[in-house]
Amino acid sequence: MPDMNRVGCLPRALFSLFCIIYAAIQLLFTKVVNWRTKSSDGRVTNITPVSVPEVKVTLPVRLIFEQEDFPKSCDLSELAQLPKVMLGEGTLGTLFKVVLNCGFIVTARVIRERLVKPEDIEIWINFLGGIRNTWLLPMHVSFWYGGEAFVVYEYLCLGSLEELLHGSEGIQYTPLSWEVRKRIALCAAMAIAFLHTQVTKEGDTLVCGVVKASNILIRTDSSACLSGYETPYLVPPTTIIRRNPGRVAPELTSNQNYPKRFTTKSDVYSFGILLLELITAKRPTVTNLGEYVIEKRKRGGLTGICDPKMGEVKQSMREMIAIAQSCITHNLKDRPSMDRVIQMLQQMKD
Repeated sequence: MPDMNRVGCLPRALFSLFCIIYAAIQLLFTKVVNWRTKSSDGRVTNITPVSVPEVKVTLPVRLIFEQEDFPKSCDLSELAQLPKVMLGEGTLGTLFKVVLNCGFIVTARVIRERLVKPEDIEIWINFLGGIRNTWLLPMHVSFWYGGEAFVVYEYLCLGSLEELLHGSEGIQYTPLSWEVRKRIALCAAMAIAFLHTQVTKEGDTLVCGVVKASNILIRTDSSACLSGYETPYLVPPTTIIRRNPGRVAPELTSNQNYPKRFTTKSDVYSFGILLLELITAKRPTVTNLGEYVIEKRKRGGLTGICDPKMGEVKQSMREMIAIAQSCITHNLKDRPSMDRVIQMLQQMKD
């Protein structure tokens, strides 16, 4: 019988031992939590202990191009990882607004993957990034991060002509006046004319490819500058033509003339369409602006052509329509040079 009593007590003893060990573990855990949640002055805080440490993965950055005026305090790896506000989806890639930790606000483009060879990106970004002009949106820096190519530009808070011309009416909506539209047209013309004075290392004249409202960015003084001028050198011409209906010169949309190649004359045509877009406030992707103006003139003159938000029809509006029509003629030889277009815009009477 004594042996049987000892056997009966064994489970109770093990259970008691388990309870003691469990209580000791709980006490130890409580002390650890209290220790982790005390501030430096000994007061207990509301910080929740983290059981698994947070690990921030930073990938290597490889610089492609950098301007001297870009703040050295800005960390490029942080730029690539910071929260971004999407501004638009372009042919070359997605545009974002980024507020850097150093306080600098920039526009960053992430170039589409597999759109162009990495070596071509580096060659053209280095070449075009070194070009500086008042009427071109400057590139600040370009780099590789995690297999993606980033290009960082100056940020302009007013956005693009596309947004201002076709934006939805609301509390903050202000229609573009005719005076502002004339200034934007002249700035864009000077940007294109400047590019036409530049040549590649092979001696070819630089071109814009397609001039469109989303690539005309507006400054706070109502002047404008051209962005996206690197696109024709990083994107196949057929892709650009397909994505920009209504803006491309007819010689590029015909079934002839292979391989497709943008020229200064095709830039002039595209600029003529931009002038008509400024005057009519119609999107060239929806309306054939050349035919629209001809038909409207036959029916009722300029009254039905000009955007009513500009007010009364002026002589300079008639002159700009004439300039635009000279730019979009089908005969390449009859299209004026961009220098001549600038002269005509400057000579408008009012």
